[in-house]
Amino acid sequence: MKIVFLLLIIIVPLAMTFIALQTKWAIRLFHLLAILCFYSVATVIASDVYATNTHMTTFTTEIHHFLLNRWFLIPASYLGVYIPYVLWKSLFSKKVEL
Repeated sequence: MKIVFLLLIIIVPLAMTFIALQTKWAIRLFHLLAILCFYSVATVIASDVYATNTHMTTFTTEIHHFLLNRWFLIPASYLGVYIPYVLWKSLFSKKVEL
C-alpha cells in the first residue's frame, strides 16, 4: 500500500503538470482548489485547537479529532499533491529572463 501512495504522489502531480502545460484554465483551477483546500484545512485546525483550549485538555491527546476529520484529510491530501505539481510545473515551464 505504501508503494501505491508513493506512485500516486509521483504520477498525479506529473499528470497535473501535463494538463496545466496544455490548457491555461487548468492552472487557475488547480490554484483555486489549492486556496479552498488551504482555508478548509486551516479552519479545521483552528477550530479544533480552539475547542481543545476551551475544554482545558492537552492538545496531544486531542490531536486525533482533526486528523480523522474528512474536512481535513481530503483537502490536505490535495495540498500534498499540489505542492509537487507546482515544483514540477516550475521545472518544465518556460523561463522568462528579465
